[in-house]
Amino acid sequence: MTFRIKFAKYGVVRFIGHLDVMRYFQKVIRRSKLPVSYSQGFSPHQLMSFALPLSVGVTSDGEYMEVEFDDEALLKEAEKLEKYIFDGLAANTTEGFAVLGVKMLPKPKPNTHQDKAMALVSAADYLIRVKDGYEESVGFGSQDELYSAFERFMDRETIEVTKKTKKNENQLNLKEFIYRYTNGDDADAAGIAHARRFGSGMQLMMRLAAGSKVNIKPDLVLEAFINSLGREFDKNAFAIHRMELYMGEKDALNPLIEC
Repeated sequence: MTFRIKFAKYGVVRFIGHLDVMRYFQKVIRRSKLPVSYSQGFSPHQLMSFALPLSVGVTSDGEYMEVEFDDEALLKEAEKLEKYIFDGLAANTTEGFAVLGVKMLPKPKPNTHQDKAMALVSAADYLIRVKDGYEESVGFGSQDELYSAFERFMDRETIEVTKKTKKNENQLNLKEFIYRYTNGDDADAAGIAHARRFGSGMQLMMRLAAGSKVNIKPDLVLEAFINSLGREFDKNAFAIHRMELYMGEKDALNPLIEC
């Protein structure tokens, strides 16, 4: 049986990378004594995958992983399997991580393939806040100034940027991949439960294209925005929090789990 698990990453653990997060949850599952399934072969490992690895330094209330458990062992352990998995994991997580939801995925029909979460992701919500002490360096005196400037930025017909990868550089119109933006006042409380708070009060919320096809990081948008004002971009001035991951088409998006 495959379970999709939603979790938060916050506090000082925002500085640990994806491989350490994976190792952490492997240990959590071992401590929980849940009947996880292992791969076959000389070096068996837990059958676990993550939706979209989070950048170091970013907090989140919208992380997902999928874990396979032994069918027969689970059926012997509990009737309410989702609660059983949730309770087992939640009891063994430490400060910096929180299990938010568990969903059992239906078994694929014979001769069909079930896409993993990493292949389903198509968009992500982010909350960006200006850190205390950086108000002068970003050049905005208030929330209204920041949001008005961003609206003018988005009013452009095109926003041409160069997206660099390890292998090449691609020119793209960034505006096509910013699906939504607000001043953050309408943010779902559950999506920002573990977001860092700052006295500056300046923030933006963005819904960006994400996933294996096109993955737009908030830093790219922020850099293009600040540079458009003739200012130098300082990534340390902003705190980024991922609120949610979505699957589906641009105009019909759904969270990977409805909590």
